[in-house]
Amino acid sequence: MDQKTFIKKVQQKADSLAALIIGIQKHYLSAPPANRRFIETTIGAAIWYLPKNKELLFTGMISEKALMLGERSEEHLFPRKIAAQELLGKNWSEIKDPSFHIAKLFVSKYGRYNYVSKAENRKLIKFQKSGVFTNPDDAYSEAGVVLIRYHR
Repeated sequence: MDQKTFIKKVQQKADSLAALIIGIQKHYLSAPPANRRFIETTIGAAIWYLPKNKELLFTGMISEKALMLGERSEEHLFPRKIAAQELLGKNWSEIKDPSFHIAKLFVSKYGRYNYVSKAENRKLIKFQKSGVFTNPDDAYSEAGVVLIRYHR
């Protein structure tokens, strides 16, 4: 499936996701921290359920350890809760087509993943939390995960 067709497929579900985000944004921005975290988790879960396409979302990178162990745990470069925070913080009145915007972000950023070992996936969690995560490279470096190009 080419990228344009895949974006259209993602956009169909992103339409409902955009409605959820825009609908709850005002409440989210004024909610206490515990409620904000709950909303971020909920929106993050919805991001997880957007359509998958290995050819377009897999970065082509695998950790040395995963390759050595023969494990293939999908590890998203961009944590879902962080993605949810970004989406919930956007000024949607400036975005002409919210579902297309979300679909493009999913294909270029939020849905992208590497393969790591199961242990590395768990180890990365503490470096991908709100207030800690800055970017994927730093998180992988802090967790000691070394990525290499995966040749099938």
